[in-house]
Amino acid sequence: MNCPHCAIDINDPAPECPDCGFHIRDLDGDFGEPPQREGPLHDAAGLLSEPESSALRSQLTAAHAATGCELVVVTVADSGSRLPAEHVFWLFNRWSVGGERHAGILVLLSVAERRVEVEVGHALESTISDAESSALLQHHAVPFFAAGRFAEGLVQAVSLLETVLRNAEVDLRPAEEVAA
Repeated sequence: MNCPHCAIDINDPAPECPDCGFHIRDLDGDFGEPPQREGPLHDAAGLLSEPESSALRSQLTAAHAATGCELVVVTVADSGSRLPAEHVFWLFNRWSVGGERHAGILVLLSVAERRVEVEVGHALESTISDAESSALLQHHAVPFFAAGRFAEGLVQAVSLLETVLRNAEVDLRPAEEVAA
């Protein structure tokens, strides 16, 4: 993952940014314990109706089955004293999205900050970068969010990301097989 401050690569084995000194544990103090993860959707902001939540969960589960990559969507009312970019980075790492290979993408919608942030795992960065995924969502999903149509925006976001992943060749072998 990239440091949310200066975009230098940091990860669980090397959790401190050599450039700015940012460390993932700095976020633990502000965010505390991560929320219990119960599948690919965590609507903490309560933006979705039950039918919308059910449909989005099904879409996320189908995308995972089709691509082998984990897509997770989180909504929050706000990111507290931290930036949404830090929030998405923290959740991605604390939930180990995409498993050991980090073959996953987490989309975070923070309502108060009016921000959608994306964290792309290492295994997918050659397919789509954080910046590319953010640009896609800014152009194709954010207009729905701006109109208060959150479910439609999230469905659009997942559809776009799934399409990119379906059209890519992603090496999803376990890390020990790649190193061999």
